[in-house]
Amino acid sequence: MITIYATNEDYKKYGSGKLEEKELEKYLELASIDINKATLTRIEKRSFSNLTENQKDLIIKSTCIQAEYIKDKGTYDEEDNVESYSIGGDLTVNEKESTEIADKLKISKVAFTYLRRTGLTNRII
Repeated sequence: MITIYATNEDYKKYGSGKLEEKELEKYLELASIDINKATLTRIEKRSFSNLTENQKDLIIKSTCIQAEYIKDKGTYDEEDNVESYSIGGDLTVNEKESTEIADKLKISKVAFTYLRRTGLTNRII
């Protein structure tokens, strides 16, 4: 079962209003999946309820921002990373290069900025 990190009330408080009431749950769920992925599933592993109030607040805001980002950009596909594709004798696939983690994760840069402040996105081992 997927934990949805933001409620309709949270969205009304932190969102811009782009999402309609009837589609809110869908986009908040998709955003929650992205947010959990961006934190390397650390939210799921620790349980949202065990996080600090500051971490919860930042995750809720990130989820609302990401929900709107998904609405604006659509759901992503791995093919979004492909810049060129060639078939004919040899198969050649070139991926777009990006140094931005947010770009690689297909997450809003603003949402990722909030998530970085939680301490849950660190990729250094």
